[in-house]
Amino acid sequence: MKRGYIVLGIINGAALLAFGIFTAVFSGLAGSLPDQRVCERWAAGETGYAQISVFLEESAAMDINAVFTERVNIEKKLTENSLVPEKEGARLWTDAFSSTQEKISVSTERSSADARLIITGGDFFLFHPFDMISGNYYSDDDVMQDRVLIDDVLAWQLYGSSDIAGMPVSIGGKYFFISGVFRQSDNSDVKKVYGTGPRIFMSYEGYALLGNEAGFTCYEVCLPNRVTGQAMGFVTDTLSITEEDAGTRTVENSSRYGLKSRFSVIRDFGLRSVVDSPVVYPFWENAARITEDKSALLLVIQIICLLPPAGTAVYLIAKLYRNRKKLLRKLINAIKSVFDRSKQKKANA
Repeated sequence: MKRGYIVLGIINGAALLAFGIFTAVFSGLAGSLPDQRVCERWAAGETGYAQISVFLEESAAMDINAVFTERVNIEKKLTENSLVPEKEGARLWTDAFSSTQEKISVSTERSSADARLIITGGDFFLFHPFDMISGNYYSDDDVMQDRVLIDDVLAWQLYGSSDIAGMPVSIGGKYFFISGVFRQSDNSDVKKVYGTGPRIFMSYEGYALLGNEAGFTCYEVCLPNRVTGQAMGFVTDTLSITEEDAGTRTVENSSRYGLKSRFSVIRDFGLRSVVDSPVVYPFWENAARITEDKSALLLVIQIICLLPPAGTAVYLIAKLYRNRKKLLRKLINAIKSVFDRSKQKKANA
């Protein structure tokens, strides 16, 4: 009998050790994508914030006026719910918006290359920080909106170097200047969806210099979320988004790796491969969806690891219940024995 308990103890110990290992793996996976953790950077670890992403089909893309209107509407929602900055002039929330990817030709005096262009606005690089090799990000506050950010692949194709911040490039007959060069992510999931082709990022005002008007198919916000679902409610209300909208997808990034969300992925695992929407996700969202699938798989493994300890616990509880009367008598006798010994010691004293 004792040998059986020893074997059972070894099995349970190994199962709990495996559970701890896979829990650590999940923790690393959930924190591997900085695009999903903007609220940690914005609120400096303060709880009560949520990151919401809205993805739109191209026919429903937001123009810049729609973005500005959305900002005003969100401000009204926050004020109505008494969510205002403690200090006057401080920013309580932030947003970013970007276009779908399109191919453009980029050239210099020595070379040219095709690259995928992403048009951005707001605090885009707060939401999507890159590993910079040289230079810096551009911003909506720049006096001149003729700067672009490129990856190291495009930098080498155009200039044979990645240390080229400030160098000019020609796009659509207009000259722009490289604000900085970033290194492509080492994350395996990002690599799968980023692709091997080069990318270039440009502000929406810079895009207007080419005589074009940008349509934004990705809108992201980091909002106060004092009550569960509050931030999501602000966004869906102000954009009039309903569950029936086939051309819109909303995601609460800050909770996508929570237990409830992971169970939802398991439930819909087979259906996630079915594309029933004209919405095209940017590469960072596709990477996040891959990590969601992995986190769901890890949850299944974690549950399996807990089965032996759970089964053992149920067995022991059932055994205790069956012998409850006998154990209760032993407990009463033990208490009585202690009481009698104490009484005897007092009498002898």
